[in-house]
Amino acid sequence: MQSSNVFPRSVGVIGGGTAGYFAALAIKRRFPELTVTVIESSAVPIIGVGEATTTLMPPFLHRQLGLDIVELFESVGATFKLGIKFEWGPADASYFTYPFGDASPIESFVFERDLRPQSLASMLIGDAGGPVVRAPDGSLLSLLPSLKFAYHLDNKPFVSYLADAARRAGILHVDTKLLGGEPLPAGGGIAALRDHSGRELRFDFYVDATGFRSLLLEGALGSPFESYASSLFCDRAIVATVPQRGGVEACTTAETMDAGWCWRIPVVGEDHRGYVHSSAFIDEGAAIAEMRAKNPGMGEPWLVRFRSGRHRDFWIGNTVAIGNAYGFVEPLESTALHMVILEIAYILEGLARLCEGRLAPPYAETASRSVGAHWDYLRWFLAVHYRYNTRLDTPFWRAARSDVDVSGMGDVLDRFRREGPWLASNGLRFAVSDPTFGYSGLMMLLLGQHAAGSEHARASMDRAAWDATLARHRGVAARALPHREALGALLAHPTMLRQFVESPSSWCRAAGELPAELAARA
Repeated sequence: MQSSNVFPRSVGVIGGGTAGYFAALAIKRRFPELTVTVIESSAVPIIGVGEATTTLMPPFLHRQLGLDIVELFESVGATFKLGIKFEWGPADASYFTYPFGDASPIESFVFERDLRPQSLASMLIGDAGGPVVRAPDGSLLSLLPSLKFAYHLDNKPFVSYLADAARRAGILHVDTKLLGGEPLPAGGGIAALRDHSGRELRFDFYVDATGFRSLLLEGALGSPFESYASSLFCDRAIVATVPQRGGVEACTTAETMDAGWCWRIPVVGEDHRGYVHSSAFIDEGAAIAEMRAKNPGMGEPWLVRFRSGRHRDFWIGNTVAIGNAYGFVEPLESTALHMVILEIAYILEGLARLCEGRLAPPYAETASRSVGAHWDYLRWFLAVHYRYNTRLDTPFWRAARSDVDVSGMGDVLDRFRREGPWLASNGLRFAVSDPTFGYSGLMMLLLGQHAAGSEHARASMDRAAWDATLARHRGVAARALPHREALGALLAHPTMLRQFVESPSSWCRAAGELPAELAARA
């Protein structure tokens, strides 16, 4: 933070895209007195892949940013995501589900030997159902206020929508190509920016949203990059659109491939697919051929190169970095925008403390440690996906099962082998840095892959109670509209969409998806 401890009057967000516009909109809404400017170059294209999100997204968009939910659906064509379908685990299994919201993975595994019945959301995923049910009298009822969900978003129209929202919010825009930043002495951050014409741009506070270039944090300030390559082997993605042959699924799919995995993100009319793979185990041509063979009618692919890891610093002086400019892990759990929202929460907290005159000098270091811990936890959480997936016996997967570094989860995995799965209330052996990817999710991953220790699973309810729960969920799922029909019904009856944001009992109004240290001020 600024050494003068003076609240900034101007903020420069360097880079547009989803991360940049999220930061600009959030800062301007929280601190309307600030002059906020987005600096980006129209000559630099956005990656433009489909965006799969987490349950942090709907409250962030509609409560924190105040973006109209009906407008979002009409402008962007958002679809619902109730969780993830993992075509993963034992070779003789089809898939297991990782649903959002409350679920009973242990009971489902014990009584059904299958995670697909573990919750209502999980059943809707299996049936391609949406969050709208038909009541016995024929009327429609929205489940949105009570059923946890996220969004699938087509990136290009979504970024255009955010840019329009930024203009309406009074956020300024400069279209220029930046060459870099001039650092202040003694870790003070950035003094000024320079563009390709030699022009100087100055702000009091800088947000680096320049993606993998990390123009300010790494380029100007020299924050070292800490690699996760020993845990996450993949470093490439082949991305393409594919004709949508079935319905619009209400889930993201992660399909095991020979040298990695492939996402399916369904939007209206087409599926976005991406083969995340390791260049050490397969070359680009072979990866494209494998992807084409499994996706008839696939469009022209393009390649995205990446590295998994994070920078040492999140916040240096008057400069912070968000999104890919700070860190990146492959989207196995749709963590990219999830982490942007979390990072923005730390930025807003720091600015609020500065505004209130109660900013202690170590906050920048505290924020850097906290954000880094969240990313490090994701490293270990994602590594578990690789260590236990026995679907294929290829060189990549044999190496993953034997060599992937899961040491950050060592105590937890040892306990699972000895005792089997447990609930959070049965004793914590480590601090889960992010409630969205906590104990329930970890148990789903280990049980879904039949990891050693799964045989020790013990249910916390008896068979009769489980059967009653199962019958209740099946009764609701049987009345659910197919996802595409549910989308049409919500657009035809926009009051059902707005009910999600406006209802006092809606989960949209809660801050429980944020880490505890931020939830109280959200």
